[in-house]
Amino acid sequence: MPQSVLYAGLSDSQLFHLVKKDDIKAFEELYNRHWTGLIDAAYRRLQSRQKAEDLIQDIFVSLYQKRHTREITISVKAYLYQALKFKVLNIYRDEFTRSACRKDLFLNDNCKTDSADYCEARELNTRIMKTLHSLPQKCREAFLLSREENLSNRDISVGMNISVSTVEKHIGKALRILKNNLRDYSFMVD
Repeated sequence: MPQSVLYAGLSDSQLFHLVKKDDIKAFEELYNRHWTGLIDAAYRRLQSRQKAEDLIQDIFVSLYQKRHTREITISVKAYLYQALKFKVLNIYRDEFTRSACRKDLFLNDNCKTDSADYCEARELNTRIMKTLHSLPQKCREAFLLSREENLSNRDISVGMNISVSTVEKHIGKALRILKNNLRDYSFMVD
C-alpha cells in the first residue's frame, strides 16, 4: 500500500502531529488537502490570483516554520482559514493606510497652489499607485518597507526571510520600474 494512501486516511490533527515531528509527507498532505479551498477564499477577497497564491504560500510557510512551537487548539482547517482572515485584514489595513497617506501627501494644501498643480498631483498619485500595484508582491513589499517604513535592507531581509542581496534586487527593480513609468515628470525617483 503506497504511503500517500496512509496519509490520506489521517485526520488533519493527526497529520499536524506528524508535521510537528518533522514529517514532510504529512505536511504535503495538509498542504494539498487545503490549498485549493484557501486559494479560492483568498481570491474572492483579494481579486488577484497572484496575491492569493502568495498569501496562502506565506500561511503554509509560517505554519511549517513554527511547527514545533505552534499549538492548534481548534481544527487545522479552522486555524488555516483564521490565519487567512487575519492576513487579508492586514492587507486591507495596509492598503487603506498607504492610500490615506498618499492622499494626504499629494492632495494637501501645499500641493493645491493652482488647479494645474492639483490635477498633476492627482495624475501623479494615480500613476504611482498603478505602478506600485503592478510590481510583483515581494518586490513591492521590499520597496515599501524600505521607503515607507525606512527599514534597512538587513531588517527587510530578516522580516521577509530572504537574503539582503534579494532585497537589494527587489528595491532596484522597483526603482527602475518607477523611473520608467514616471519619466514624464520633472523629478527623479531615488
